[in-house]
Amino acid sequence: KSEPVLLVAIDEDGKCRVKSKACKLLSLLENSKLAVVGVAGLYRTGKSFLLNRLLGLQEGFEIGPTVNPCTKGLWIWGQPVELAPDYHCVFLDTEGLGSTQRTSSCDMQIFSLCILLSSLFVYNSMGAIDEMAIEDLHLVLHLARHIHQRSNTGLEDGAPSDLCDYLPDFLWVLRDFHLKLQDASGRPMTSKEYLEKALEPASGQEKQNKLREVIRGLFSERDCMTIARPCTEEEDLRRVNELPYESLRPQFRSDVENFTRRVYKSLRPKRLDRATVTGPMLVHLAQEYCKAINDGGMPAIKSAWTYAIQAQLRSSCREAVQLYRARMNDKAMHNLPMDEDELRAVHKAAKAEALDLFFGPGFREDDNECRDYRAELNRRIRQLYDHVKGENSGHSHVQCEEIAEALYRKHIEVKLNVRGTYEGVEQLMADWDEVRRIYHERTSGPGQAEVMSSVILKRMTESVNRLCDQKKLDEKAHERSCTLGAIYDGAVAYFSGVAAKAKLSAAEEEDC
Repeated sequence: KSEPVLLVAIDEDGKCRVKSKACKLLSLLENSKLAVVGVAGLYRTGKSFLLNRLLGLQEGFEIGPTVNPCTKGLWIWGQPVELAPDYHCVFLDTEGLGSTQRTSSCDMQIFSLCILLSSLFVYNSMGAIDEMAIEDLHLVLHLARHIHQRSNTGLEDGAPSDLCDYLPDFLWVLRDFHLKLQDASGRPMTSKEYLEKALEPASGQEKQNKLREVIRGLFSERDCMTIARPCTEEEDLRRVNELPYESLRPQFRSDVENFTRRVYKSLRPKRLDRATVTGPMLVHLAQEYCKAINDGGMPAIKSAWTYAIQAQLRSSCREAVQLYRARMNDKAMHNLPMDEDELRAVHKAAKAEALDLFFGPGFREDDNECRDYRAELNRRIRQLYDHVKGENSGHSHVQCEEIAEALYRKHIEVKLNVRGTYEGVEQLMADWDEVRRIYHERTSGPGQAEVMSSVILKRMTESVNRLCDQKKLDEKAHERSCTLGAIYDGAVAYFSGVAAKAKLSAAEEEDC
């Protein structure tokens, strides 16, 4: 049975710690894109209930009836939702903001981490968007002032919109909403239009107008949804998690189901600098953000992202090398010796798989850091390929020598040992043609040509001389000379073809 898993614990001194169990869970998603839905808002406003409905559960993230915040720190659900074989969604619940048990500094940490780690940020509040509701989002202003795009920039160095590419989509959920959505003329409006109207500057609200400006700048993709009150009785509200979902008000259930559909429809993978975040990369981001907070600062997005990218590149390079090694062991090392063209094809296929894995998280080849790790991957693959080629050459030489000697003994030597078996050199050469044919059928690899030179042609020459000596064909020295000359010419032609093929192979090797 799945359960919430603590991702970031925040102790009484405000120190943030990324927990190992959550790290192990997220690290399993090393080859998966991630959408991260983070929910934040004031304590006791029903954030956990919304997350449970997104999971299709009556009970999941903790819901309690007291005024104390039930969720401490940041939690993820222990079973990421699979959206596709290589795409998962992680749900992130946060400790309620504004609790008397926590300081405003702690609220800032919770709020910042939730936004920075999410691809969809759901802000949960009660009632309409009014001056107080805008004021409750004051943490956004602090976030914009202190968060950094790079290690030396913040809001004071640029507009809030400079950070929007690094921040999630924003969905403001208004709970226990009872107003009619209509404009000043009484015309109906959508919840998104209601949000945009609420974010327009209002006279006499200078402080809130600054917040409105920051919200518009930070969250270019924003939307709003309203959800009716779940039940009419106050006592039922305090134990809403214990009530059967079907017993809650129909309008509330309809709104919640619309919310669920909207969230899943709007999900997109979390990305930074056009690279897709995986489970291990999310862990590295959380660790870097927590480290910056613990050191008394606010996270520099670029610095944290660079660290996460480097960690993922190291991991991707290591995994790609392991994949290449496994494919070469399976397809090549267990089948030696192999024809060089066949081995080259196996190498190319294994390398292509390794590169697909390496670039899986969405790295760009033109990125300097990616280029360095790509060069390292190529170097490691070349080392492994050279090792396999060396093993193939050794196996090939052993095989070719054994087969060449066996064929010589079976087809040539056994006849030479019985005088009179061969009536002339022509019969001997006919047997050698058969030996060469069988040799080429049974052997493969780079040793084939070399053993042809070092063993077969040598044995061929010896056998001609031996037959001539047996036949006392000294008077046929011309025949002996012509036969050996034919052997030599054949060898030159054969090895010229081998050399041309080897030159072509060498050129192809450069392209591997």
